[in-house]
Amino acid sequence: MNFLEIMSDIAHRNNGDCYIGVVGPVRVGKSTFIKRFMEKAVIPYITDEDDKKRAEDELPISGSGKTITTGEPKFVPANAIAIKAGDDYTINVRLIDCVGYIVEDSLGYLENGKMRLVKTPWFTEELPFDEAAKIGTEKVIKEHSTIGIMITTDGSFGDIKRESFISAEEKTVEELKITGKPFVIILNSSLPGDENTIALRQNLEKKYQVPVILKDVSNMEEKDATDILKTALEEFPITSIALSLPTWVANLSDDHYIKKSLNQTVEDKIKEAGKIKDINSLLPVLKENEFADDVSLTDVDLKTGIITITIDVNQDLYDKVLSELVGCEIQDKDELIKKISELTMMKKEYEVIGNALSMAMSTGYGVSSPKAENCKLNKPEIFKTGNRYGIKISSTAPTYHILRVDSQQSFEPILGNKEQAEYFLKTLEEAYNEDPQSLLEKELFGQKIKDIISSTLLIKVNSLPEPLKIKLQSIIKALTDKGKNNLIAFVF
Repeated sequence: MNFLEIMSDIAHRNNGDCYIGVVGPVRVGKSTFIKRFMEKAVIPYITDEDDKKRAEDELPISGSGKTITTGEPKFVPANAIAIKAGDDYTINVRLIDCVGYIVEDSLGYLENGKMRLVKTPWFTEELPFDEAAKIGTEKVIKEHSTIGIMITTDGSFGDIKRESFISAEEKTVEELKITGKPFVIILNSSLPGDENTIALRQNLEKKYQVPVILKDVSNMEEKDATDILKTALEEFPITSIALSLPTWVANLSDDHYIKKSLNQTVEDKIKEAGKIKDINSLLPVLKENEFADDVSLTDVDLKTGIITITIDVNQDLYDKVLSELVGCEIQDKDELIKKISELTMMKKEYEVIGNALSMAMSTGYGVSSPKAENCKLNKPEIFKTGNRYGIKISSTAPTYHILRVDSQQSFEPILGNKEQAEYFLKTLEEAYNEDPQSLLEKELFGQKIKDIISSTLLIKVNSLPEPLKIKLQSIIKALTDKGKNNLIAFVF
């Protein structure tokens, strides 16, 4: 990815803005970084000549030695510069040079033996230098920045030793972490290839748990700026994970045990991979799922933070799931075709009464809609009414009336004395309180309670005599055909 592509991805996360807050101790090269970053990476892409000149004129001045040169926060440029990234997208770019935390041995923060007062954009009155550094770091990152870049140094340039920067460095990182904004650390060194400097970078990364990039900012090029922003972009949070599953798995219901297990694993593990950079460490963990055969990273949309992960499921599960869905073991293609034919027939039959069944389940009464192809036409005949004649075309069509009847029943076994009954009642109550459905699995006189209930209900349902069923059918037919809505019934 090139510089503009990286900037574009960051801007998409922030409504087109790419504002970079540059913070850290004094005398570490913050102004030098901003000047070099603008000269090599931003200004070459500014097409408007007036904007380009304004950006060049507003670049910060870099100093050397122990004297502090940045006495107040500065926006570079003062107003964001628009850079075109492609034909239809514009990025608003601005860097913020912050007052640094005071470093021992630095000069310029005292005035007549007292803390120097400096101006800030946030208050009308001047603030002491050390207070301006703390407030400025927080406000620059929290209110004015898309990402943060903290600059520190190994002490290889200037006249201040590395040890003097540590306290200010720690304070800056602490403030940055409180804001919650993504940030990276740049270890500025005039000896980036030195073994001690490389070891320091590793130690800082371990200490702060933040990416530390080793650079000589005074010699930075566009590629260096791109690498820094790419690392910063990987500090943005993952917004969601999209799963790409084999089609046959994707078509399973969401509560199917395979799909449910995979989704649950992703949901549990995404908490461990909060940032884009963590995604690669997530893949081996996802592969531990019992149903995952292979896990791969398919796409990382840096603009949105959406990660797409492809999970391949063990192909042996296909036959197992297929057998479970159709309700029998599928040995070969012949068996599969036979079963599909049976299920197709059942589906056609269900389509006739499906709506009626749904209505009965929700309201207690459901009626199927008659279909024209099921109508039986009678022979047309002529009829007379008064002095006029007409044609009568009659037909019959089956409709299915489904009633939901909540049958009630109870059984009252005699168990013995009172103590025996109370003991067994306590056992049943404990099972009921834990899970009412588990009560059905309890045994009574060698039979499960669910079997006793089922057999009792079956007897009740089958006890309805055939003549009565025919009468009920005749009543429904008469009410439907004649459009009547009054019914007097005697039940005894």
